[in-house]
Amino acid sequence: MSEKTEIKTDIETAIEAGEKFVKIFYDTFDKKRHIINKLYQENAKLVWDGNPVVGKDNIQKFIQDLPTCYHTVDSFDCQPVLTRFTEGKSTCMVLVTGTVKYDSNTLKSFTQDFTISSVSDVWKILSDCLRLRDL
Repeated sequence: MSEKTEIKTDIETAIEAGEKFVKIFYDTFDKKRHIINKLYQENAKLVWDGNPVVGKDNIQKFIQDLPTCYHTVDSFDCQPVLTRFTEGKSTCMVLVTGTVKYDSNTLKSFTQDFTISSVSDVWKILSDCLRLRDL
């Protein structure tokens, strides 16, 4: 396979993975937080509005302790990371923008970026970084 064909295939894979991932992630976050750790790799890293959390079980506890919320995704972009930089593992970057409403708090804008990698044909989060902003 030529490098150009390989890159095209990687882009198509990233787009498909990103679309599915975004839907699953925010549905799980908003409705099924008790299983959100299944979306993260064992030693995943989260930076939540400046607060670092390491390890999927710690991330789950952190997220479960947040107020109930509902996300609206406005846009997302998915980009493959070349396999020569990831020890041959399919990996992509996903950038998401939207709004989130926590309980009785005001509506906030958010930007969240993920690095996800395929583990046994299942996409898992390696890193997750979220920033909240007032509208």
